[in-house]
Amino acid sequence: MKANPELKSEFIGEITEAKESSDVRDLFSTRVFALEQQPNEIPPETGSIILGRIRNGLVHPLELLASPQSVHATLYRIAAKHGLNPLFSPAVISEVDTILENPGLDDPSLLDMEDLAFCTIDGADTRDLDQALYIDKVQSQYRVFYALADAAYYVRPGMHLFDEALKRGSSYYLPGLMIPMLPRPLCEGLISLNENVVRRAMVFQLNLNESGVCVNTQIFHSRIRSRAKLSFQDVQTFLDYPDKHPIADPTLGASLKLLQEVGELRLQLAEERNIVRYRRYEVNVKLGSDGFRFNILDDLRTDVEQYNEQLSLLCNVEGARFLRKDDNKKDHIHPIYRVHPHPPPAQIASFERLLQSLIKIHHLDPELWSWQHNGLKTLANYLKSLPAIGPQSRIAQAIHRQAVMVNVRSSFSHEAARHYGVGADVYARFSAPMREIVGVFLHKEVAEKQSDKPPILSKTEDDVLREQIIDIANRSKSVQRQITHEGNRLVLDQIFSDDMQHTNDQRPSHMGTVLGMDNSRIYVLLDKPKVELKIYTRHLESELDTTLSCDDEKVVFSRLDTNEPIIKLGDSVSVYVKDRDKIRDRWILLFNSNPLANSTTMD
Repeated sequence: MKANPELKSEFIGEITEAKESSDVRDLFSTRVFALEQQPNEIPPETGSIILGRIRNGLVHPLELLASPQSVHATLYRIAAKHGLNPLFSPAVISEVDTILENPGLDDPSLLDMEDLAFCTIDGADTRDLDQALYIDKVQSQYRVFYALADAAYYVRPGMHLFDEALKRGSSYYLPGLMIPMLPRPLCEGLISLNENVVRRAMVFQLNLNESGVCVNTQIFHSRIRSRAKLSFQDVQTFLDYPDKHPIADPTLGASLKLLQEVGELRLQLAEERNIVRYRRYEVNVKLGSDGFRFNILDDLRTDVEQYNEQLSLLCNVEGARFLRKDDNKKDHIHPIYRVHPHPPPAQIASFERLLQSLIKIHHLDPELWSWQHNGLKTLANYLKSLPAIGPQSRIAQAIHRQAVMVNVRSSFSHEAARHYGVGADVYARFSAPMREIVGVFLHKEVAEKQSDKPPILSKTEDDVLREQIIDIANRSKSVQRQITHEGNRLVLDQIFSDDMQHTNDQRPSHMGTVLGMDNSRIYVLLDKPKVELKIYTRHLESELDTTLSCDDEKVVFSRLDTNEPIIKLGDSVSVYVKDRDKIRDRWILLFNSNPLANSTTMD
């Protein structure tokens, strides 16, 4: 009888108590094993998260991943709750080993682009590098070479690797814990467009005129060599202070200066298409060195990040157009589009009414603060005109949030349709091929459309596979939203647990902005960190010994007996924690009548 390969695989487990020794519970299955005890060795504490391996029917600990009660341990439990296993099966690892032995870099069909000064621009800590770029200029025309990692060459239907990627749908991100769609030797190694190594890539050559309009696109399967791994801040510093922070490679430096030119042109075109740019805030939450604490950093988007985003969006639009063109003549091509419908008229009308109520309750200038869908000012220009600094900037912040809420969510579909948020007639997701199964599939479809060889799958098989991918891709977006919410909850737990160590009269409070409300709760965005929380009205009613009423437009809460306003949309509030509701597992939060009382900036 053959040994069960599953029992030989590594797994992530939690130490649990047993009668005479410790057990290990596999976080991602129902398996429970006894912990191997070594003489004179102190076993991991109960609640520890370990990497283990079965040996002679017992679990041999390989590595302590997280200590009991640590934030890191909680993150592993969140991942396990959603079935997001950082590890891969022996069958997948075996395929990875085979790929690493035969990387396909000498493929004669690849166009050699190693001489072009490609570089990657991403977050400073990013290891899975999907994109690299190089830009030059011929007379008044820009040539943008945008390289995407060639994951589809290595991850093909019929492989265990593809099946696992399909099951996961995407990579998932928690503070200090990334669950990759592809094993790290691929997504951070062979496929990643790392510095000073040869890599396979699908290269979009985007030819732009002097106004930044894309006049034609070519797609090549190529071999490239990135000359540098740069962060957004690296490039921003170079562009702002080129003499103080020069780029050693002059060709690379010239390319980055052209990135600024092209990026500004593309942003101007987006503005002319009335693309709405909302004021959004991203919080980069990192674990402290001991794994117990969060370091909370508010991310400020650099101009360079916006330039790169514009080129990524353009690639996705041009790739979608390529697949849509003449798709009826090649019925084996199966595009997947990202579609985003126009906001429903009823929600737009509701937003208009909300603005009128807000103008009245805050005594605002109607000429500046009014907006109508059929008026002279577009929503993009209206939102852009609102104050970004000063006391009324909080009202503007709330309006931006309410404008976002007017939208419906985008989704994946096999039907081509307009993407309202991007302002494109058709759009697809090519730009994250190592982090989204959609990207792998779309790259496969491009290769098959360009090839004279028969496709890997039959039309029927591809039809079925496409529907599976659409389903899992839409679900994976939902899962990421859920775990992001749970990760942010950990940030709030840390903050308010610290606050509860103080007596009631010394308890700190935290400034924030009222972004929304409904009959049962008030949504507040903290100033630092930019994390959203909820204040439940029943807690306020108990504290104030009164009944509160929310108006029809969801702009103001008032006392029911006197109609006196208590809190309004766009108000500055000072929030503090009173207690914890253990039954509902939520914090009891209130706000001070004096918004400056005991306030702290929480740096």
